[in-house]
Amino acid sequence: MRKGTVTRMAILRTALDLASREGLKHITIGSLAKARGMSKSGVYAHFKSKQKLQLEVVQYAQLMFSERVLRPTRGIEDTLARLQKIAHHWYHWSDRLSGGCFFIAAVVDFDDQDDPVAQELKMQQQSWYDHLTLCLRQGIKQGVLPEDLDFSAFLNEFNGLYLSAQWHNWLLDKPQSEAQYQQAVLKLLQRYQVTD
Repeated sequence: MRKGTVTRMAILRTALDLASREGLKHITIGSLAKARGMSKSGVYAHFKSKQKLQLEVVQYAQLMFSERVLRPTRGIEDTLARLQKIAHHWYHWSDRLSGGCFFIAAVVDFDDQDDPVAQELKMQQQSWYDHLTLCLRQGIKQGVLPEDLDFSAFLNEFNGLYLSAQWHNWLLDKPQSEAQYQQAVLKLLQRYQVTD
């Protein structure tokens, strides 16, 4: 990997961590230069604008999410087991970030915006829902989920469990919120599961 690419990735890692703590809107070329011990011009050379920096942080976060959540679950054939593993990895995907889930903070920052960063966040959320929908369709083919499954209702519940767990994780001790989350996911899957 070229030195410029290595530096760019290191900057993005730092930016992602800062954004998880302070919010994506507060990440600037100046604040990032200070955090990395670089000059502003050194950071600017990689991104050229605050918006481009923010956009690349969102794209980098998606790459990390894919590596930590989607890739480890790709080979799991059983849909219900796969969804449980997805939930487990999803809960832990941001453990290495000092501020928690980047996407929750970013959506709060950009919920009322209509710029390229907000559009990228929406696109990535849709991509996540599309991925989960494919898993659900596979479950229908396997006969473990009902043919008349309400995809929207399932996805809202699945997503809601994660958001609730993250909220409680900030307020309670981590082992308790994780155990409650995993139990809630299991109950959700059991409720939707086809039984003979």
